[in-house]
Amino acid sequence: MLDKLVGKVLNFKAVTKTKVQFELSEHNCVIELQVSDAWVINRNDEVTVVGERDSKTGKFIAYAYNNHTKGVFGKYDAQVAGGWLFVVIGLFFFWAIFPLFFHVPAGIKQISLGKKVNEAFDLVTQSNVL
Repeated sequence: MLDKLVGKVLNFKAVTKTKVQFELSEHNCVIELQVSDAWVINRNDEVTVVGERDSKTGKFIAYAYNNHTKGVFGKYDAQVAGGWLFVVIGLFFFWAIFPLFFHVPAGIKQISLGKKVNEAFDLVTQSNVL
């Protein structure tokens, strides 16, 4: 289930030009965001993120964000087409055991992530905060 968090950025840490960790006011958790383009986030920016909590690390993994202060948004680069390709190849070569145990599950996982990312992006771009 996807959750939506809205708040002001308290602090952030750049991991790479496309990955950042930050905290929002009113939410006591670390948010990890990885997007396809360079992220645009600064202290005190009003931001909406949509994603889900990782039970292993306790972090909130954001799939999409909308920076209302700067008017910028972005999303994770999910490979849905690659997921479908893995499933089709796995089913096409059904006589071989390896594709059924590797390609089909990997493809289904990619498709599932892609659907989550697209849903998160829809929720983030429809939000009207401010």
